[in-house]
Amino acid sequence: MSCIGFGRLAGRIGGVVGREAFTALEAESEALSEVLHGLGGSDFERATNCPPWDLAELVVHIAMSIQVDGPPPPATAGGTLVPAAGYYRRPERDTRQYRQGNVDRTQEVAAAVLPTTSPAHWFDQARAGTVTTLSRCDPGQVVDISGVGPMTLTDWVITRVMSLAAHGLDVAITLDRPPWTTRAALAATTPVLVALLGMPPPPELGWDDRALLAAGTGRRPLTENERRTLGPTHLRFPLLS
Repeated sequence: MSCIGFGRLAGRIGGVVGREAFTALEAESEALSEVLHGLGGSDFERATNCPPWDLAELVVHIAMSIQVDGPPPPATAGGTLVPAAGYYRRPERDTRQYRQGNVDRTQEVAAAVLPTTSPAHWFDQARAGTVTTLSRCDPGQVVDISGVGPMTLTDWVITRVMSLAAHGLDVAITLDRPPWTTRAALAATTPVLVALLGMPPPPELGWDDRALLAAGTGRRPLTENERRTLGPTHLRFPLLS
């Protein structure tokens, strides 16, 4: 499948608009679900590149990252909108406490739910509830995201697509198989990564959207040649984790 070029994507506000973000969330979660339902029980015991989680725990974390219990509350008037890229610029994301909190919460939930259901089925329950809930919402409404602030619902959904796409790479790495990132997810995430980098990747890199996703999310290290080509901007990698 061909990828959408950087220039056209970067020229669109937010990369995708309105229902396109919701479509990307649905498509990427469905693609991951298909992979998960094709696995055997022992596959979920594999260690991942997100220690200390095994694959079952990683799937629980992915489900938690997209799960909503209801429509996000509307934001109060007057706040400064946080764009999708701004979501990843919060300083607490780089702290040990933030990361350890994610690990602990995931393992607690996994210990509670996995004895009675499979990771694939629990993920399906989470994604189905989220897709159903968001399908009833106005993509342009401004909502209050806890710990972040006011965001358009579209921009917040794009961050959920980023979670699915980045962690989908983790699942692919764990299973030693090629990534399945959907075109819709790439269309949603590429402009966010470009914004975090501060410019489109230099053409000399020869990157497409998939290469930017892998390098930008730290799922593969930069080569020495890539660091030279990027110059000082290579220090910004990974653009998010």
